[in-house]
Amino acid sequence: MATKKTAPKSEPAADKSSSTASGSSSGTASSSSSGSSIPGINDLLGLLGGASPVMAIGRMVETVMQVTGDIVQSIGTFNDTISELNKVAHRVNALLDEIEGPAAEIVPLVLATAKQAKSTLKKVDGVLNQIGTLPADVTKAVSTLGDLAGRLGPLAQFAEAAGGMFGVKPTTS
Repeated sequence: MATKKTAPKSEPAADKSSSTASGSSSGTASSSSSGSSIPGINDLLGLLGGASPVMAIGRMVETVMQVTGDIVQSIGTFNDTISELNKVAHRVNALLDEIEGPAAEIVPLVLATAKQAKSTLKKVDGVLNQIGTLPADVTKAVSTLGDLAGRLGPLAQFAEAAGGMFGVKPTTS
């Protein structure tokens, strides 16, 4: 029976150590100070190293709340980013709407101008080819005129002689 008497004496010591170890847990401290404690609970708390399950649940709830707050903040940042992207998309759409009308009018003009420029370039190329042959043509024409003047020389002498017969005097140039 001596063992039974020593067991109750050790229970209050375990009760005091668990209540001081769990300190901030008001439920455990009030139950140990009132003297109505369940012997198995104190032993379980002693095995857990003095950590109260209520405190562990409280820490877990606190961690979940902190993670939830971080997730809410991340979602808020994501919403802000999407909102800014939406504003940018609206601005780009408005700019495209403003440009679309004039671009639709300009594109046919640019195409027609390019087609006209190509046609003009072909004509200018033809003119340049003709101008390139012009010096040779002018030289040939001058040569022909010189040849003609040489051939017309006897005819001019005949005309002077005939004019002298009819009393027409040659003009001096």
